Amino acid sequence: MPNNLNREQERLKKAVDELSALNQIASAINALMSVEEITKIIVDNCVKRIRATQGAVYLLEEELDDEDKFRTFVREFSKSADKIPFHLNESLSGWMIKNKTILVSNEAASDGRFRMMKLDKLGINSILAAPLLSRNRLIGSLVLFNKRDESGFNDDDKRFLGIVGSQTAKVLENAKLREQEQELISMREEIKVAQSIQRGFLPDKGVELDSCEAVGFNTPAKEVGGDYYDIVRLGGERLFLSLGDVSGKGVPAALLMANAQAVLRSQLLDSDEVPLTRLARSLNHLICQFTPPEQFITASFGIFHSNDKTYRYINAGHEPPIVVRKNGTIEPLTDAGLILGVMPDYEYEEYSVKLNSGDLLFVFTDGVTEAFDEQGEEYGETRVKEFLKKRVGKKASEIGADMMTELSRFRGEGVQTDDITMLILRLF
Repeated sequence: MPNNLNREQERLKKAVDELSALNQIASAINALMSVEEITKIIVDNCVKRIRATQGAVYLLEEELDDEDKFRTFVREFSKSADKIPFHLNESLSGWMIKNKTILVSNEAASDGRFRMMKLDKLGINSILAAPLLSRNRLIGSLVLFNKRDESGFNDDDKRFLGIVGSQTAKVLENAKLREQEQELISMREEIKVAQSIQRGFLPDKGVELDSCEAVGFNTPAKEVGGDYYDIVRLGGERLFLSLGDVSGKGVPAALLMANAQAVLRSQLLDSDEVPLTRLARSLNHLICQFTPPEQFITASFGIFHSNDKTYRYINAGHEPPIVVRKNGTIEPLTDAGLILGVMPDYEYEEYSVKLNSGDLLFVFTDGVTEAFDEQGEEYGETRVKEFLKKRVGKKASEIGADMMTELSRFRGEGVQTDDITMLILRLF
């Protein structure tokens, strides 16, 4: 009888201690804590309660690639022991994903489940892991290493860790979602700033000389885009026009776009007479040197000389600009060189075209021709030419505005998939 009483007292004492430990964890966690703070509380209390040397929380992240749907990463280690350089690998994560239950191994080095992990070299002799389940979905694992007692992890340890895992999984998931939401808000604010800065790089109005007018239009497909255009008035009644399309979209393309535009502008400001071939060479060297191979720029830029009404230009793998004569004749400028950012020593060639009063020069990115309607039909170059022929007598600003309206009408409910940018030079 006394033995039974002692066992019952011992059982009740363990139950009270367990409840006290669980209450301590619950009391220490609040809804506004970060994932790092919560994991620290969980790990430290579990290490102390179960008498392990070290612990960690591994959270699983879903991947877009079905073949690698989960990725593990360590969130927190207990400071009560030297850190073990151990990362949960596919064997343990795969087992936990499949079984979603407590895992215990008191002879980890010889355990077949971890045969490829060389745990003995890492000083790991026992492992206790509990799944973190939220709405029956595995979001991670709570893992303890190396029980201080030689007997290893026991049933009481398994029960306690299982309770902690089930009680804290939702808290961790909520904290992770809250952090992701804050990161998203911060990212959106940063994109707004980037968008404002990028718009500041583009001319906010056209430029007019005695002999001509020039204006540009730009509508990015995302918050920030990879297209750019520039209009710079030079001395001697000259006008510099530049338009380019950076590979890709979003922030990386926008950063390269800003650099490209800065290089061109700085070269123009350095000297009153800047050969176009030198501009192309400088920009090409920059892109080849500082960007990965998959990033490049197609560009068309040139200088209109009012004295002889000649437009001298370089085309670096870009869409052929279109000259629309006063009588409606269409002349694509098909002479072109290599795209920028492929061959660092490539020598670009300058071309020229004579323009007359009433003529129109239209420079554009492929976002114009490759606008798609709801059925997937492309707007195309033929429609662009027909559109321009009908408006050759209009002001440059009106032609650009009409084109943007036309593309929006054509697209209908279809999604804009590429940046739309155009430059229009019209001679009086």
